[in-house]
Amino acid sequence: MTDDHLADRPADSQVPFFFHSYGQTHSGSAGSRAPDNRQEQFHDLLSQFVLQLTTHDATTPVGFLDQHIPLGGEWEKALKEALATCRVFVPVYSPQYCVSTWCGMEFDGFVRRQTEHRRSEPYTVSAIVPVLWTSPGRFTLPEAVQPFQYDGPDLDQDYQLMGLRGLMEAGKWRVYRRTVWRIAERIVDVATAARLRPCDVSLFDDLRNVFAPRTQGDS
Repeated sequence: MTDDHLADRPADSQVPFFFHSYGQTHSGSAGSRAPDNRQEQFHDLLSQFVLQLTTHDATTPVGFLDQHIPLGGEWEKALKEALATCRVFVPVYSPQYCVSTWCGMEFDGFVRRQTEHRRSEPYTVSAIVPVLWTSPGRFTLPEAVQPFQYDGPDLDQDYQLMGLRGLMEAGKWRVYRRTVWRIAERIVDVATAARLRPCDVSLFDDLRNVFAPRTQGDS
């Protein structure tokens, strides 16, 4: 039996369906970065749900997360290749995200890619699906990300007040799972509507941190 709804979904692919962009926390020693197990927990659940909603080849990662780059891998090269080929960009808003240089560069790269795509597809929807990690009252969004909406009537009020990490720490696991499912649905719907084409990685040769405050003389 043919499902016309699924027939409209993006086909199986070796490229990541979504790019998980997040701000890393730091340990107490000399500002070194510490793995965020909660981010990985969210990534794994989101990946499971996206797989259930698509025909993506489960033998390859459905989402890109920099913690999953193999030891010894060329980190920056792998990151840029994922940025150039993923279907949807998922920025996870938190205090750390809003001040991260690399997150600002990742955001710049994906916006450049969308701009390039729209030269021939001017009516394409945005393929950016923001996620709240903590309460939106605990950080100030950089100007570059403000046009991209992170809330909506289909998302639980507790999520919009607390973010995913807040739901986790409050033990609101049913709300958390329901919210991640709805985020997965939004990712798949956006990917289907945008049909964003891959770009050449050279587009990212001179990425800049678009979260940094502009100084006088910036264009």
